[in-house]
Amino acid sequence: MFDSLIDLAVRRRHMTLALCAAFAVFGCFITAKLKIEAFPDVTNVQVMVISLVPGQAAEEVERKVTIPIERALVGIPHSLAGRSVTSFGLSQVILTFEDGADIYFARQQVAERLATAEVPDGVTPTLGPNDTPVGQVYQYTLDSNHHTPTELRSWQDWVVARHLSRVPGVADVVSFGGFQKEYHVLADPSRLQAMDVTLAEVNEAISRSNG
Repeated sequence: MFDSLIDLAVRRRHMTLALCAAFAVFGCFITAKLKIEAFPDVTNVQVMVISLVPGQAAEEVERKVTIPIERALVGIPHSLAGRSVTSFGLSQVILTFEDGADIYFARQQVAERLATAEVPDGVTPTLGPNDTPVGQVYQYTLDSNHHTPTELRSWQDWVVARHLSRVPGVADVVSFGGFQKEYHVLADPSRLQAMDVTLAEVNEAISRSNG
């Protein structure tokens, strides 16, 4: 059989050369389309839960937020282990799943369990970005001698974070620290009645303006 193939290739050398050239061109084309990773992602499936607790020390954040979240996430199907990182005003809980686990199923299970976590009012645990665990984390601070912590936090939330989120490769921007600006709306019942506006409509308008 091999002798026949060799004999055919010799007798049809023009066709053989054409096929070799076609395979070479196809190989170069495919090679150019291959994604090359210096550090291939060999990590397990992980889901991160991020909670912002402004103004709270690490010990308080761990006791009031991190531990209740860890308890709520115990027993999720296909989960292997969990770990947490708690710092001033910030709680991070990372749950690791078995190899081959569906990331979207894992995130759904974690989200459902978070609804049962007993955390203080005003604290809303959220899922981290659906990204590889080997991604790099960059931390920075905003300092100024001419602006208050409230102004710096507003600048971070409304300017810096929004610009960073548009940078290719940035999965998420988490802001903590400083003082968030608050607006207090004092409704006058008599003026609301005169303008035929209910308090529920005021709340709805404020919610829409906050996005």
